[in-house]
Amino acid sequence: MSTEQFRSLVALYRSRQIEFNNLKPVTLAMWILESGRGTSGLATNHLNFAGMKYRSEISQFAKRVLYNAHDGSGYYCEFATLDDFISGFWAFLDRSPYEGWRDLGNDEIAFIRHIGGVWAEDPNYVSKVIQLLPEAREMLESEVIDVPDPVDVSEEEIEEAAGGHLMPGRPTIAISADGKVAMGGNGLEIDYRGVDSCPYGNSATNHKRRFAGLIIHHTSPQHTTEWYVQYQIDGDPGRGGHHFGYHFYISPAGLIYQGAPLTKRTNQISPSNSVRRAFGSHMQNTNSIGITCARAGTSTGFRPTDEQVTKVKQMVFALCDALDIPFSQVYGHGEIQSNRMRSEGAFLAEEIRAWA
Repeated sequence: MSTEQFRSLVALYRSRQIEFNNLKPVTLAMWILESGRGTSGLATNHLNFAGMKYRSEISQFAKRVLYNAHDGSGYYCEFATLDDFISGFWAFLDRSPYEGWRDLGNDEIAFIRHIGGVWAEDPNYVSKVIQLLPEAREMLESEVIDVPDPVDVSEEEIEEAAGGHLMPGRPTIAISADGKVAMGGNGLEIDYRGVDSCPYGNSATNHKRRFAGLIIHHTSPQHTTEWYVQYQIDGDPGRGGHHFGYHFYISPAGLIYQGAPLTKRTNQISPSNSVRRAFGSHMQNTNSIGITCARAGTSTGFRPTDEQVTKVKQMVFALCDALDIPFSQVYGHGEIQSNRMRSEGAFLAEEIRAWA
């Protein structure tokens, strides 16, 4: 059964006019699922019925609170009033990870399919929300709030609702409290090799910005993956000791190394307009993560191994999820830089952008 506080939220939502009134049932279904009908700690203590982590874009409606959730501690939204929660929820959706939802505002099923894969890690999240739609509609239509029996949803409907881009096994990445280390989960293993004292890309780090995208690279097959990681740390004496490299290296066998702390940026792409294409020109060393398939090629070309392809997809999926980066902001090095083979990273980036 729902709490009195949750029933008050439903009553307010029922009477309040919002831009997309037809999306009230599906969004209420999300709140039912996320808060356990108002019984979760976030709901009872912080009026957060949607499990929303704090983002600065909704600071006018919420403040930041440290909360120990089922998947660990993190900063979540705390709302002063139920009205602030409703306003904050819709402002939360108007952020870049959910871009495009407004075009689907007339179709609640298309809407939840579009945002569901970003909103929650559970691969069955969308189908669970759809199952709760009858209950949500009844709540909005009546002052009597009883919990009906769950409706049956066919396997075909669940498969269709889940969408085609959900990653098998749902690999995850959690960022350490100091912001430096990417810690893999659900089968994703990352060997951290970053060195705090290493300058990496000095100019990039000095002007660092929030990560806005990822660049996929191939590294020349002259050395081992571990050699390249160490080369990044040591710097190139032939270039005045400058540091070049990537945040993540993937070996031909699929081993993943983190070569630099995420608090630092790396010199992975050229900022020069003479070699940069218009496509992806907003990606710079200051705002992008570099992932390379190290020693991926042979003398006849650069094609990542099957193991590298799998790990790139898992890494990109988990990083985009952890850092709120849209899949549409993933590029191949050759797509954005004209002095590289255009195929470098392109086929993987194209496939990943199609997940959006």
